[in-house]
Amino acid sequence: MRNGKRIYVSAFKAWLVEQAHRPDISVAGLALRHGVNANQLRSWMKLEHWQSSPHTLLPVTVVADARPAEVVATTNARQPEAVMEIEVCGTVIRLRGPVDTEQLKAVLAVLRS
Repeated sequence: MRNGKRIYVSAFKAWLVEQAHRPDISVAGLALRHGVNANQLRSWMKLEHWQSSPHTLLPVTVVADARPAEVVATTNARQPEAVMEIEVCGTVIRLRGPVDTEQLKAVLAVLRS
């Protein structure tokens, strides 16, 4: 023991992990029989899995003049509709949404005449 922790021989750990992978073996039972904490055995199993699996690198191509993607701000919230109310010669005109200024001028000219 060192610092209150047990030190296990690598060959013992490898053998225990190999046994734990057998389908008829209970990991908790195996650990208990050999005086090892079941969580410790599971961590050795994970470590063995990551060390034994091949690491594959993906091909990468670096482009010299790559430009960042254009970010377009969008919103899911519905914008309130613009409303304009005009009173001309006793007549009230309500305009909603975008207004065509030329059409508005024509309507106002008719009302003023």
